[in-house]
Amino acid sequence: MVNRRKLLVQITTTVFIGILFYLGFGSFSVEASTVTNVDLSDKKVDLSLLIWTIFIVGGSIIGTLSYVSWKKYNAELKTKKEERKDKSVD
Repeated sequence: MVNRRKLLVQITTTVFIGILFYLGFGSFSVEASTVTNVDLSDKKVDLSLLIWTIFIVGGSIIGTLSYVSWKKYNAELKTKKEERKDKSVD
């Protein structure tokens, strides 16, 4: 019962802080403007930002998958060692 009260207080506090945060900063509006006379024949594309984004996202994914697979490998080794030490008969 105590855990439910604690959870209810945490949720209520979080909602209250969220409402205060929203009221404090207010809502933001974005206005769009129209562009006329665009000359696309002279536009150069800079791919360096795309390349950096690919490296950062790809590196994060590779790093996360490597970490998870390493932890899984260690857990499997640990269970195999425990099985070898267990000499009880069922």
